[in-house]
Amino acid sequence: MKTPDASRISPLDALLAAAKDVYFNTPALVDFAPWPTDVEKSDLGYRSFPGETLITVFSETGTPKTDPVTRAIKAASNDAFWTQTYTVEEVGRDFLNRYGYFELLGPTGHFQTEELRGYVGFWGEGLDYGWHNHEAEEIYYCLAGEGLFKAEGEADLSLTAGQTKYHSAFQKHAMSTTDQPFLCLAFWRGKGMSDLPRMTP
Repeated sequence: MKTPDASRISPLDALLAAAKDVYFNTPALVDFAPWPTDVEKSDLGYRSFPGETLITVFSETGTPKTDPVTRAIKAASNDAFWTQTYTVEEVGRDFLNRYGYFELLGPTGHFQTEELRGYVGFWGEGLDYGWHNHEAEEIYYCLAGEGLFKAEGEADLSLTAGQTKYHSAFQKHAMSTTDQPFLCLAFWRGKGMSDLPRMTP
């Protein structure tokens, strides 16, 4: 049998493979939820966001484990359907100029599944992602940069490459970036997986 030409793998397929590899090699992610078994590639197209070029020139390195995913995100950036949940009134214009995410895995993602939701998220340096919550349980996996996390009932946490942060259902949480951007994978499970985050007082 002829071996498939690896060069023909699309950037999004390569990103999914890199994300899956790091998922199975991170105990906290494996414990969070099984990797979905019903994954099917969709025909979701490309949509840009204002800060997209910040990702392609993002020079912050993570770890030997996370860097392959970061490189795959950069390569797939021009194929991804970038999204922004919030409005100017909620977060301000500067925030929207330097923040974006896309659904890699999930009910409406590039790879559709009803079992798990997996996002790629990016925040530029010096941003304040205010208090918000959602019903779905969530775990962040930092790929590069640093995020300073606050969560209701917990001590503040600085999250760097290779580290994870879990949020329970409806737990209020917030995040800010310092002098470097924050790039991550974020996964949702459970009830409310099809909802969106809501800003809270």
